[in-house]
Amino acid sequence: MVSPTPEARLSGGDLLTFSAQADVLPGLWTTIGLTPLHASQMATQRHEHQLVELVLSNRAPAIGHRIDELPLPESRYELMLVGVSRHGQSPEQQLADFKFEAGDAAVVEVDDAFFYENRRETDFILTKRLEGFRVQRIDRAIVATAITVGMIVSAAFGVFSMLNAALLASMAMLITGCLTIERAWQSIEWKTIVVLGSAVGLEAAVTGTGLSKVAANWFATMGGGSPMIALAAVYAGTIILTNVISNVASSVLMFSVASSLAANLGVSLYPFAMVLMSAASSAFISPTAFQTNLMVQGPGGYTFGDFVRVGLPLTLVVGSVVLLLAPIVYGF
Repeated sequence: MVSPTPEARLSGGDLLTFSAQADVLPGLWTTIGLTPLHASQMATQRHEHQLVELVLSNRAPAIGHRIDELPLPESRYELMLVGVSRHGQSPEQQLADFKFEAGDAAVVEVDDAFFYENRRETDFILTKRLEGFRVQRIDRAIVATAITVGMIVSAAFGVFSMLNAALLASMAMLITGCLTIERAWQSIEWKTIVVLGSAVGLEAAVTGTGLSKVAANWFATMGGGSPMIALAAVYAGTIILTNVISNVASSVLMFSVASSLAANLGVSLYPFAMVLMSAASSAFISPTAFQTNLMVQGPGGYTFGDFVRVGLPLTLVVGSVVLLLAPIVYGF
């Protein structure tokens, strides 16, 4: 055994032993290049496996055996041992010499057959799936990269629309085995879809009741006789609308306001158009303002307040730069 030092160099085949909290184990398990040492031969690929936390019952055949003696010849389970603890503490002796006792807790990598074999929980009790963790499948990385690049290039050069290119790429991923139908179905964020559907309904309500037109007219009145104030009013109005309804709808509504303000003031429309486009793309304050905001909200654990705290200052910075540069670059 070699203690870790800054000068130590790792090489293929090295045996690493970690002592860590249970919530760290999924990160170690999903690290590419690390493979559990104590494992039975499994017929399925690792990217199809799951991580399970369990406790040994007093009837488990593994009781009294050392870890390096597993799997037992008569064992009907296919699993890989990821971590083990006793009374909430890591083993004091060498892991290979650790003998199992009833009540020992372990985290193991299993396939779907494990849950059928242990359906009566005679050997393992308190089994708990650790959801949201998967070993990445790297054997198809080159194929997946080529398909993704092909999708981007075909869409960029107008060979296919972005929708058609994405659909063809998805089909290619399924045909080549980079993606399974089950994994594709599991990857759908139903909460995001529901929120997006609700946002579409909100947009229809705001537009259909005439509230959006009232807001647009109000910002037009704020413009007054100063081109700079009018620019700021267009930016502020577009920001508010784009964080409530879609950026496309806010652009359509505010474009008529911007064009009428430019005509009334006798100035060029170009600065107003640039400010309008920038504001419509600055959907930083609300998680429902844009699809990508919703996509990262759940996995990142962000709240509405997080978006406001970060998005509001960012919006003010972008607005200051745009309002300063638009009249200089395009001129009134």
